Amino acid sequence: MNRRTVIETLRRPPVAFALATLIAAVTWTAFSGTADVAWMLSITVFCISLWILTPIPPAYTGLIGIGLIAVVFSTDLALTGFQKPATWLIGFGLLMGEATRRSGLANWAGTWITARTVSDSARAQPVRTYRRLLIALSIGAHALAFLIPSALVRILIIAPILKETGDLFDDRAARVGLFLGPAFATFYGSAGILTADLPNIMIAGFGDSIAGHHISWTEWWFHMYPVMGLTRVLLVCGVVYYLFRPDPSSSVDLPDGSRDGASSTERRMLAFLLVGAAIWATDFVHGFHPVVGAVAVVALAFLPSVGVTDFESVGETDFSILFFIAAVFAIGDGLAHTGFTEDAADYLLASIPADASLAIVLAVVFGITFLLAFLMEGLAVASVLTPILIPYAEAAGLPMTPVLMAEAMALSSYFFPYQSAVLVVILAEGTADTGEVIRTTVACSVATIVLLLPLQFGVFTLLY
Repeated sequence: MNRRTVIETLRRPPVAFALATLIAAVTWTAFSGTADVAWMLSITVFCISLWILTPIPPAYTGLIGIGLIAVVFSTDLALTGFQKPATWLIGFGLLMGEATRRSGLANWAGTWITARTVSDSARAQPVRTYRRLLIALSIGAHALAFLIPSALVRILIIAPILKETGDLFDDRAARVGLFLGPAFATFYGSAGILTADLPNIMIAGFGDSIAGHHISWTEWWFHMYPVMGLTRVLLVCGVVYYLFRPDPSSSVDLPDGSRDGASSTERRMLAFLLVGAAIWATDFVHGFHPVVGAVAVVALAFLPSVGVTDFESVGETDFSILFFIAAVFAIGDGLAHTGFTEDAADYLLASIPADASLAIVLAVVFGITFLLAFLMEGLAVASVLTPILIPYAEAAGLPMTPVLMAEAMALSSYFFPYQSAVLVVILAEGTADTGEVIRTTVACSVATIVLLLPLQFGVFTLLY
């Protein structure tokens, strides 16, 4: 029996549910001494098993998880995910994408970028055309990280453009690559910029509020951007190009570039997006959550006589993914509620040798964060682990900056979509299936750990 046959067998619903139930039962038995922890962990591993095997849509597994938490614990805990601003940021982001597509802005932007990226000599060569577009779109998506403080929001903005550009190719591999490449570039490269992702901001905020340790934007950039920013973006491009590229015999239907001007509808949608971007980019002044910017864009885009579409199109938007992200948040809050995550973090931190070198300590901090991220969404890990990590670093006399940055690096290195709301959105767009998203995240994360992490720890060792 070959590997593909084994995977297909495991993904059959009866087999997958039986395996998930078995794993949950073993987990419950192992932690049966503490009932709440045993039940919460059992529900967690049951859902994670189904999310990885995907015998049913991830959103339906989320619905099952919410129901189990409601029965075993309470409806308040089960529905806590629907109270999170990040959940509704995704919901409004889906509406933003729908409005961007319907306005024609996504098609125009894709045409404009393509016409100015691909030369006439490359038009008859699909692989060369694909390579140029992949690099150009990835660098452009990464550049947005300097303006918009949420990787989730950036992907919601660029997703329609990436889809329209990918549709120029008749080869599915090219369409998937042109979507995942820029999306992963703006996500993975965010570790190098303090304001480029919410976990970075949260971790630095905890350092300031708990230990009075302030990390400036330029300090973060100087320490992290050369390796975990720009170099990581180029690494992602290389990984995606290796995994997804068009067949040389395929065709590409490139625009002629004659249409330079956007229509009034397209210009209005661009103006609405710029309003949202302005709100996101100035969050250090007003402190609004990114969901406020998304609400503003949606309100303008659907405003009668002014907007670009109407609310009848809302019915065509698939909101089922909200059950997925709500279940992830509920599980994270449930694990924190039972005290499991704090106990696990304390136990793991106690395993660090007292006389270990800085590189070893940073590697262990990265590993602890990485392991906890298998049980909780990234923001939840940051909120639980950072307040424990800071007193440990102070007591051990460790430099706070690289310790916090090691945690941030781990929170941009995931394997499975349920670990991050950003990956959930990438999957929700429907261009790439679950297997393709997992394969790309694993490849990018492993490449980062093997190639870039030692280099980044070497930089820290030289600086401290």
